[in-house]
Amino acid sequence: MRARLGFVLAWLILLGSLGAMCQGPDSVHAGGKDPNLPQPESKAEALSGTPQLTSQDSQATKQKTFITPDLPDKIERYTSYRGKYFSTHFGVAVLYDYNAFFQDSESITQVGRQRDQWDDRSTRFILSGSIGPESHQMFYFASYAWNGFDAPQNHKKTWEFTDLIVTFPVGRLGAIIFGKTKEPFIYEMVGDAAFLPSLERILNPFFTSRDVGIYVSNTAFKKRMTYTSGWFNDWWVHGYNFDTSGNHFASRVTGLVSINQDGSRYLHVGVSARYAGADNGVIRLRGKPENNVSSNYVDTGNIRASNQKEFALEALWTHDRYSVLTEYVRSFVNATQVANPTFYGFYVTGSVFFTGEHRPYDRNVGFARRPIPIRRWGAIELTARYMHLDLDNKTFQGGLLNKGTLDLNWFPNRRWKFGVDGGVVNLDRAGLSGFTAIVQTRIQFVY
Repeated sequence: MRARLGFVLAWLILLGSLGAMCQGPDSVHAGGKDPNLPQPESKAEALSGTPQLTSQDSQATKQKTFITPDLPDKIERYTSYRGKYFSTHFGVAVLYDYNAFFQDSESITQVGRQRDQWDDRSTRFILSGSIGPESHQMFYFASYAWNGFDAPQNHKKTWEFTDLIVTFPVGRLGAIIFGKTKEPFIYEMVGDAAFLPSLERILNPFFTSRDVGIYVSNTAFKKRMTYTSGWFNDWWVHGYNFDTSGNHFASRVTGLVSINQDGSRYLHVGVSARYAGADNGVIRLRGKPENNVSSNYVDTGNIRASNQKEFALEALWTHDRYSVLTEYVRSFVNATQVANPTFYGFYVTGSVFFTGEHRPYDRNVGFARRPIPIRRWGAIELTARYMHLDLDNKTFQGGLLNKGTLDLNWFPNRRWKFGVDGGVVNLDRAGLSGFTAIVQTRIQFVY
């Protein structure tokens, strides 16, 4: 086991040297002149990829006034502390949904009757900050979550740490992040979940939400490129034997093809790869139709396999108020007894802010951050999305899912979001073609 861990550490340092060879001067700023970008305190915080909280807002952003009521900015005096060698910030994120389902008889036969219900999608209490002198600050981030009313049916703990990481700067090699965190794979997973254009993710069959691991994060070519790569294994969390628990290796590389001076027009591209070892000799892909409380609409069941190898492409184009985000992912399962099945999924999302905003691009982490309203009565966004999951292959009939959605989002100020999503799902599975319409509303507060 020690030999394996030593190999992993050597591999991470080698990969991190890619950025070191091409790195410009160290700076925690994300690049560009957009005041809506997060203002991290240290290089370690900038490269950690954690969600953007209001404590990171620039002074220009904090001075914005809106007609909707909000918490006074002076409350930060009581929720944060910054000293010479230690700082801490308290944050909270609350996402609350209502879900309504309308199914035909074939859909009910396929997945059972879906229940209309309220859902505490997420209630997270967050502590983050820095330790050490300014020249070598370590960053920490911990979020403790209540998993809501759906915890029992999803076999989750009622309370648990969602994220628990420490980030160490390693000079021109970037930063090393260790703990319970996301794998660097797929844009809609690594990005700020609360501020993606759509309310929920769709490519969940192809990633693990959180793992315990270690990875290196870096930028290159004057922050026109990001590179993240690491190793993950949850054996001690789940009580598995290390030799039968799957080792995961994931890497993501992004490039900023073009960007204008104020960051309102840019083209981002990315590629990521993942090797996921089987847990106790089993691989299983399953997913919900972009909804947190529904049944799994697509599901391959258990596949006797040694591993799966995954490859993903991503692109984000933003031109002032307009943007298009798209991803494609394919999984190759190493299961020789069943002819090595492959599965894939993709989506295309279009967005327009009627009020003129955009999502600012963070060059430190290679994804867009949250929009900040430019008008006193807030920002209004309309998104349209088409998505496709194909878990049918050879002997595995996991399902063929197509879904189209329209979302309307209102950001009344820096902390609140109200959204409504309407979607139509078609599922081909078990020789049936089922239809489901889903309406979801969201109330969101992030501090």
